[in-house]
Amino acid sequence: MRFVISVFLAALLLAAPPARAADPVPGQDDAGFVSAVETWLEGDEAAALPVLADLAAEGNTAAQMLLALVDKMPELQGPWLSDRSRDERVALLRAPGGMSGKSWMRAAAAEAPLARLWVQLWSPDAPASLALGFARAGEARAAREALVFAAARQAGGFDAIADDPDYPAGMRYLVWKDWRAAGQGDRVADDAARLSPGDPQRVVAGLDWDAGAWPDGHVLAAPLEALCAGICPDAAADCARAGLARLGGYEVLAQLGTPAAVLIPRARFLDSAKGRETVLRRMLLSGRERPAPGESCLDGRLAAEAARY
Repeated sequence: MRFVISVFLAALLLAAPPARAADPVPGQDDAGFVSAVETWLEGDEAAALPVLADLAAEGNTAAQMLLALVDKMPELQGPWLSDRSRDERVALLRAPGGMSGKSWMRAAAAEAPLARLWVQLWSPDAPASLALGFARAGEARAAREALVFAAARQAGGFDAIADDPDYPAGMRYLVWKDWRAAGQGDRVADDAARLSPGDPQRVVAGLDWDAGAWPDGHVLAAPLEALCAGICPDAAADCARAGLARLGGYEVLAQLGTPAAVLIPRARFLDSAKGRETVLRRMLLSGRERPAPGESCLDGRLAAEAARY
């Protein structure tokens, strides 16, 4: 069965030219979709998601893609959606079919080359090189996610793509896994030493990390910086450092950001109520103990967010 799925996905990817950053998704300029996305970014799931579900059922590819990503990414699911019954959630987020519905991404893949990359990402044997396809399509967050997924499956293959100009920034530490497996531990230390003292990837290599120098200028810090600038403006750097710890690690940080840049530009998402809510939700999903309201600015906001669920 796994072989059959792989052949099917390969055929899908070869059936159309690769996605590019400028490729629009059918339906993304539809007035109803644009309005529903803005409502969703404002945090009003009750008003936005039923509209997106109707658009998806009518064949709007952009709505299908966004709903499929919300379905797959728990951090995008706010209090209203989390409070729905299982049947209601299936009806809102998935296409009809089977006992639990089907991902809208497969329907979207018939119209959008980019959707085919996500279909492949969610397969059991997606290679690390899939990250380059996402990167070339302008989907930096998904590119990093593809690398994290490949690492979790111990797929390897990072060394073969790490010097490609489209290899995602901030993910150098995954190359070191391949080097260590090949008995090249000294090479890891030399490569990591080139990173700035405040880069958390140094921890993976066993080098000193200057936490006080983070997140200033770090390529993956934008989601935490946007959150902290809004909720803790007088202690934004401390908030960001505490936020990294609350997320549970660097790999979680790497997967934060807009669900799909082609549908919602990164800056717009991070500056929205939904963008900030997503970062807080991911912290709450980290499995760490719930914060006390008075411990810090960030913990106070986290405690208030937890009370919403």
